[in-house]
Amino acid sequence: MRTTSIVIFLTFLSTESFAQNSKSLLRNWIKTSVENLSDKAIAPDTLYTRYSFAKSHLNISFYPGWNDYTQPWSKSGNDLTLGFDTYKIEVLNDTALTIALDGFRRFKFLSEEYLSNKAEHLDSIGQYDNRPLFRANSFITPRYKGNGSFKDYVQKDLEGYNIKKASYFLATFIVTEEGKVENIIVHNGISAGFDAAVSKQLSKSTNNWTPAKFNGKPIQTKMIYEIKYLNSLTPTSSGILQ
Repeated sequence: MRTTSIVIFLTFLSTESFAQNSKSLLRNWIKTSVENLSDKAIAPDTLYTRYSFAKSHLNISFYPGWNDYTQPWSKSGNDLTLGFDTYKIEVLNDTALTIALDGFRRFKFLSEEYLSNKAEHLDSIGQYDNRPLFRANSFITPRYKGNGSFKDYVQKDLEGYNIKKASYFLATFIVTEEGKVENIIVHNGISAGFDAAVSKQLSKSTNNWTPAKFNGKPIQTKMIYEIKYLNSLTPTSSGILQ
């Protein structure tokens, strides 16, 4: 009876520990380094990458301000399956995550919450509407929470403009502490109609933003949105927020 009680107690502790360990994964993680584990040389990986784990899915994002791709994930012990690949979890706590796939890569992440609370990432650029204004960046940024891709939302009505030469659009806007989009300014336009169409969509997104936060408090941030056309067929760079 005593042995049985010990076994049951140890099993309970193991189950509780696994649940806590899995809970630590459910947050936003920003990639900080990549180690090559293959025998092939690779170029340095400096692309912004964020993994956002929710209970039902994983968002993989290459822009700070919105989510790009969704895929399933599962965890069994220290095995983390993302899509069709199963990685080994080497480090997992509230701040750091390291996963590795033999013969491929080792990825190191830090939690977005940890990085966004660092004062060196807070970039003050003055005031707007009598409140401090900061430049959005990879660590401190508002996030689009609407359905689907923000790029597709903004650019959905642009095909009819039939861009036939290399062109560049750049606008700035502010996301306030309340998550409202204000002060849209086109700095480099393509045509009056094109510029108005993009500005209209940016403005319409006003209720679909979670404001940036620093030390748990919302702050207002200035964003950049750009579209690059290299030819008449395709806009090459959807858009960036920084």
